[in-house]
Amino acid sequence: MNPLLAALVLVTVGQDPAVSRDGRWLAYVADTGGLWIRAYSGGDPRQVAAQGSAPAFSPDGGSLAFRGKDGVYVSAVAGGRSRLVASGGERPRYSPDGKQIAYHSASGLYLVAASGGQARQVHPGGKHAVWSPDGSRLLFQACRGESCDWLVSPTDGSKTTVAAQGRNATPELWMASDQILFTEKNRLWTAGLAGGPPRRLTTADHDERSPVLAPDGTILYTSIEENIDVYMMRLDADRGIAKGAPARITNDPSIDQRPSLSRDGRRIAWETSRGGNFEVWVKDLVSGAERAITSGPLREHMPAVSRDGARLLYDAHDGETVTVFAADFQGGQAVKIITEDVGQGSFQWTASGREALYFHRAPPGTVGLLNLETKQRTPLLRHPKFNLSLADARLSPDGRWIAFPVPYAAHRSRLAVAPVTAGKVIEDERDWTYVTPEVWNASQPEWSPSGRWLYFLSDETGRLAVHALKLSASKTPVSGAKLILDLGDTSTSISEMRPRDIGLAIAKDKLALGAATRTGKLFSIRPSAPQATR
Repeated sequence: MNPLLAALVLVTVGQDPAVSRDGRWLAYVADTGGLWIRAYSGGDPRQVAAQGSAPAFSPDGGSLAFRGKDGVYVSAVAGGRSRLVASGGERPRYSPDGKQIAYHSASGLYLVAASGGQARQVHPGGKHAVWSPDGSRLLFQACRGESCDWLVSPTDGSKTTVAAQGRNATPELWMASDQILFTEKNRLWTAGLAGGPPRRLTTADHDERSPVLAPDGTILYTSIEENIDVYMMRLDADRGIAKGAPARITNDPSIDQRPSLSRDGRRIAWETSRGGNFEVWVKDLVSGAERAITSGPLREHMPAVSRDGARLLYDAHDGETVTVFAADFQGGQAVKIITEDVGQGSFQWTASGREALYFHRAPPGTVGLLNLETKQRTPLLRHPKFNLSLADARLSPDGRWIAFPVPYAAHRSRLAVAPVTAGKVIEDERDWTYVTPEVWNASQPEWSPSGRWLYFLSDETGRLAVHALKLSASKTPVSGAKLILDLGDTSTSISEMRPRDIGLAIAKDKLALGAATRTGKLFSIRPSAPQATR
């Protein structure tokens, strides 16, 4: 039996716990929203901030740092106004002496004085920093491509060294004897900084995250349950004006994601795991009637509604074999379009309804037009380096432009727009123009019906949200990006979803996307060995 295992104790309902060093206070994010604080021993909580996450107490217990609406804030535990100390920053952590705060942003890992001021960059790609017990070093994660390493950087600015190669895990606590508590695949583990096999801290098959150490030796962490549904919001798409809050249009315990809207916003399709396997469902937003389009043993997903709402495309996966189908929105027998051993997906109907924009996964990944009658392919865009990242390309309503994400780092991309020219394949970076900077992670482009606005997902504010750019006739930005929808730090968010599963969809009068509702419970566990220290 793992000597670390012990009985779990339910502390409260919520997420992201933090415990003051003197054991007096517990801070956490409520499932109903907001950052709250209460006595660690129990009692009534009081709200610290309407939006907040990743709290951390100062060593003296007098202040609380947290991720707020637009960066790292610090608030006095006794109450009062919060102050911004690091714009765009997230996951703040106080140094053991309380003088500095480590945090990361889209541009890397930083240190800033706890009182605020000019921040100093520690590492351009660093994130998820934890302090050594004596405060002399920072351990953090840095990724290149799909591989991540743990690095250690002395706080005096001397040479950064590699602590563990290929460690695709998030460091959470630096404990005694150089033991590191970390999360990997949403499970809690410990491992020695110098090496050795990791040990699981718990045995439950739950989503475990955000562990913190209490002064009595217990470890608090969040156990998460998640449900993904499709949400919709009123929107004047050709003016970039959001109208009201998003409302859920699916309500069941299955996964409902990747919506697609008709241009007039009267019909919607999405993929769902109802019945245990992914299927395609549709809903008439006027009558409220909904139905399953597919059923069976195969994964059928990535639906795309035609512009007039009469038909839809989707693909069905049978191992490595993928078949593209077309079906009437009202139901009936689906028509097989094409079957191949290399997957396709991310469809978009053209204005004529006779062709569809598709992504063909055979390297180099190619975006092109597929004639639904003749099955003839017309390549439009490909690049051997970027390959799969081009999958979410979208044609402008007039078919003269194409917008697509271009990766520049692991799991990060920026948006580009290129003109579509008959007989020419776009395959050189000189053929396109970037419309978002590298400091944002931008993906999932979607055009407004007029083509004057380009909507997309971006972490410009520090967390994933929906933004839009107004474009000129030559498809260059007229002004800066406009924030359209930010779900904030409420229990419903898109921050941890894959952009492709979110599936941003735009109609003339509404926006639809998949979003995850997370409910959390705080548990405590007392490890018997090794002894943890702060």
